Amino acid sequence: MSVFQYKNVYAGYSKEMDVLHGISFSLEEDSRIALIGANGAGKSTIMKTISGLVPLREGEILYQGERIDTLWPHEIVRKGIIQVPEEGGTFPNLTIEENLNISCINKKAKSHFEANRDMVYDMFAPLKEKRHMMADSLSGGQRKMLSIGKAIMGEPEILLLDDISMGLAPKVVEDLYRQLKELVNHLKKPVLVVEQIMEIALQFADYGHVVQQGRIVLSGTSEELLNSEEVKRSYIGG
Repeated sequence: MSVFQYKNVYAGYSKEMDVLHGISFSLEEDSRIALIGANGAGKSTIMKTISGLVPLREGEILYQGERIDTLWPHEIVRKGIIQVPEEGGTFPNLTIEENLNISCINKKAKSHFEANRDMVYDMFAPLKEKRHMMADSLSGGQRKMLSIGKAIMGEPEILLLDDISMGLAPKVVEDLYRQLKELVNHLKKPVLVVEQIMEIALQFADYGHVVQQGRIVLSGTSEELLNSEEVKRSYIGG
């Protein structure tokens, strides 16, 4: 059964021009879905519509059968639909521990505070070692760990990952996704990932959608897309 439905969405940054043209997909319980495609295809715009940052012109977004596209961004977050953004996501002038503490924004998150914090520290050892240091003292990879940790502290029901490899060295990205896969296997919650490194996205996800000029042009299991000559030619360079 689908816990999340993105139905025939048209949206953009002005009334005169849509970026998304009738996009539809769904998330099942414990599924990992990747959105892949060239820069400017509309992937991050999809994420922003889910988080309430870009309004819909047509269509609807539903979580557990309830429309969320009419809600304010903070109301969407309180429902547990939490995005790890491409950039930012942390408060540089707070310590790591303070960043994690303030991310418990609902009753459920507060009741699981210690268990979630321990899980974050177990998964991302550098954060535990530096927990009393300011976030702006962290490396790029460690800041991304903290951004993910903050999302976990919010007790996500759906986790949105928007190009989290941006600006990171390949080895850091590889390690980050390895840790992230362990984390989401433990959480058993749906994950939607947008990633500039398409091989990484498809190796992480179970299923993928290829987005091109604001439309889904191809869908399949990760294995099918990784072996697709069209995807290799157009997006991976095979």
